[in-house]
Amino acid sequence: MSNPFSLADESAYQRWRAVRLARPAPSAARLRVWVQRPSAPTRAELEAIGARIASDGMALVSCAPEQLGAESLLALGRALGLRRTEANHFADARAVSRITPTDGQGDGRGDYIPYTERALNWHTDGYYNPPDQQVRAWMLCCLHPAREGGENQLLDPEIAYIRLRDASPDHIAALMHPEALAIPAHVVDGQVLRAESRGPVFSIQQGRLHMRYSARRRHVCWRDTPETAAARAALDELFSRETVFTFTHRLTAGEGLISNNVLHNRTAFAPAAQGERARELLRIRYIDRVNPDSWTV
Repeated sequence: MSNPFSLADESAYQRWRAVRLARPAPSAARLRVWVQRPSAPTRAELEAIGARIASDGMALVSCAPEQLGAESLLALGRALGLRRTEANHFADARAVSRITPTDGQGDGRGDYIPYTERALNWHTDGYYNPPDQQVRAWMLCCLHPAREGGENQLLDPEIAYIRLRDASPDHIAALMHPEALAIPAHVVDGQVLRAESRGPVFSIQQGRLHMRYSARRRHVCWRDTPETAAARAALDELFSRETVFTFTHRLTAGEGLISNNVLHNRTAFAPAAQGERARELLRIRYIDRVNPDSWTV
């Protein structure tokens, strides 16, 4: 059986590459799906979301702002086949995270960049998770935007894979090594809050390309080989410039992104003025991925 992700199967790769690059560049108009009631999406709405994720790894969902809430988003996820949530730090009992600046609440969230107004560098969610708990899909939905800033850039890992493999297949070999990227254990006051995570950047899971990556410089350990260093440099170069396949968007109230854990970042945003509502989003992470091929009518 042909495998486009095998470095030994160049013909399969070239066929898959041609199909992937023939798709139009992502845009808000092409990725957007209007969902009347996220708590009870129609079959047509689900198929539209699935088609966009199958094509670009992500969909831009819009609804009336009052329709957005934790329970309605969880229901939408279930309808998309997303049932295994990832209970990450600061998520509630339903695995729903409220992403908003902490405003000095003293609960430790201010130590994590997502809960501040600072910029977030390129990453995939859950890159620090163990292999059996990888984040394969997520939702990020806007309850209230910042008055300025907070823009996301997103890139399908398939495009990153193509750019790196075209530059040198050695980059792919280095990034698929089982010890390519390690995240040290998170230890606070002698207590291990998260064990060390070690694994590849690119892997194939159930026939699909999966990526775990962080552009951060601290608290990451890359395999110490010349090949890995060259692959890291190629990744830095890739993210230093926008490509036609980079989707840039600033979420407004009632909008949300659903993705099979594509690469993404976030610009810094203006803090809320006195009496102004702060930027607020809901995020849910999943161990499952959106896979329309597995749905039953």
